[in-house]
Amino acid sequence: MNSARIQAAMEKSRTFIDALTIYSEENIPEAVVSDEHRFFSWDNEHRNPAEHPYLFDWSYYNGVIMQGLYDIAQQDPSAGAVYLDYIRRYLDAMIETAPDGSHHLNPRLAGYVDHHGADCYKTAYLLLAMSTGDDVYMEICRELYRDLTDETHVNSHGNIVPVEYSEAALGHNYWHSWAKGKSPKYKVWLDGIYMLQPFLSSFAARTGDRKQLALVQERLDWVADTLLAEDGLYCHAGNSKDDVCPYHWTRAMGWYGMAMVDVMEVLPAEYLPARKAALKTFVDGMVRVQKDSGLWTNVADWPETETNRLEVSGTSMMVYTILKGIRKGWLDPAYKDAAVQAFTAIVEQKLIGGHLTDIYLKASGNGKNNYELPEYYLTDEGKGVGPFIMAYSEMLYL
Repeated sequence: MNSARIQAAMEKSRTFIDALTIYSEENIPEAVVSDEHRFFSWDNEHRNPAEHPYLFDWSYYNGVIMQGLYDIAQQDPSAGAVYLDYIRRYLDAMIETAPDGSHHLNPRLAGYVDHHGADCYKTAYLLLAMSTGDDVYMEICRELYRDLTDETHVNSHGNIVPVEYSEAALGHNYWHSWAKGKSPKYKVWLDGIYMLQPFLSSFAARTGDRKQLALVQERLDWVADTLLAEDGLYCHAGNSKDDVCPYHWTRAMGWYGMAMVDVMEVLPAEYLPARKAALKTFVDGMVRVQKDSGLWTNVADWPETETNRLEVSGTSMMVYTILKGIRKGWLDPAYKDAAVQAFTAIVEQKLIGGHLTDIYLKASGNGKNNYELPEYYLTDEGKGVGPFIMAYSEMLYL
């Protein structure tokens, strides 16, 4: 890959990222969070569950944007203060102080966290990363960790999450959603592995919870054994080997890849051989279906069409997974060219006029083909922008 092309892609990316976040006059964290009539420009779902009167800015697609900014700051601490400040302003706007002096996520802004499902815990990983010790962020992390792991804790809807919504038959994975006590058609989604396991493993590692670290390993082993299809690609979701949502959605597989490399940073050394083997199997399968352009299509093993386009979110996740895996010594450097080609292709083909195009909005792991809706290919959508920023942060290390 020509170094001039890579440098041009990096400069174009940084301009886009900064304009969307730290220099934006629209995406001002505290202003958006405090106003029920405002949304971040990358928020295309505008979540407002019917039983609550207010919007929820705690959603994971905001979390991945902030995660990307955090990763940039980690790569270049001397220039990262402005990104960390932006993240703090977002997190602090979500927090309230109770009359007794304790701190919690504001229930009007994040009131569905402990009784909704996996997606609600992604941003907790960011709180943990931003914590300096025994501070407000850690106080809230302890509360969220308790929601997921304490078998005596009754949540705000009268349920015990780790008892009622986590099953031994699922490798002790959680249902993807436990809203209203009803399981989805397929209980375990690759999406949910990313939403839960990096937070759980990081908190467990910080607090010495070896039991939970062993459970994280068991959960990932279950996924590697159950959702890996014979063609080397992963199914979007499933309940068992014989009961899966068979679509190879690139973004779902990207969530899983990112979960693996984030979790591997904190797992005990004795767990790493199994994780390295699973990571290599995953990347080998994905590289095999990478298109000549360097990008991946929305459904990875299908040809490129107008309804199965070359897609940004899943491609960005593959860049992050591969480059981080190489940087940490878990993957052979020979995979680097595939990742660099993919990142450059995103910028050259999809970052058009200062906007990131062809990001698929969402797809339910329900066994139906909801992966080819032309109206779901959006511009500057958070679930693609966040991973793109994360991919950019890994490119910086090169």
